[in-house]
Amino acid sequence: MSAAHLHLLLNHIPLLGLIFGAALLAYGLWRSHEDVQKASLGLLAVAGLSAIAVYLTGEPAEEIIEGLAGVSHDAIEAHEEVGIYALIGGLVTGLSALGALGYALLREHLVRWTVILTLVFAVIASGLIGYTANLGGKISHPELRGASASTMQDEAPNETEHEEDE
Repeated sequence: MSAAHLHLLLNHIPLLGLIFGAALLAYGLWRSHEDVQKASLGLLAVAGLSAIAVYLTGEPAEEIIEGLAGVSHDAIEAHEEVGIYALIGGLVTGLSALGALGYALLREHLVRWTVILTLVFAVIASGLIGYTANLGGKISHPELRGASASTMQDEAPNETEHEEDE
């Protein structure tokens, strides 16, 4: 498995984990289910902190794909620039979730303001990571970059050349 493959596999964890964790946390707050809130805080902690692994695999992934045909250098740079903000959002959310759980251990129950603060961080981090993921998708998908059909056809390998080689 290459670093590029690992980066693509890992990047789904913080994105989907934060989205589902935030939704579950909002539900737990709405219904006043402390067990649901604790479970969602655990999910948010894991998902948020997994952004570290995604960020650390980004540079090695870039080294592998930057010279490939159809890969946009500008898209790589845009993705990389926003990636640090996604990392910070994930870290803040993950640490906030851990803090809320830790504070709950001291007080023997969750403290509502810590849960609400973590939910706010999770929503912001979901947006940041979602935007970063969108930029990442544009690296090797010309259809996401708004490329015209003729441009995409020019970037695609010529099928007749492959048939002649066989």
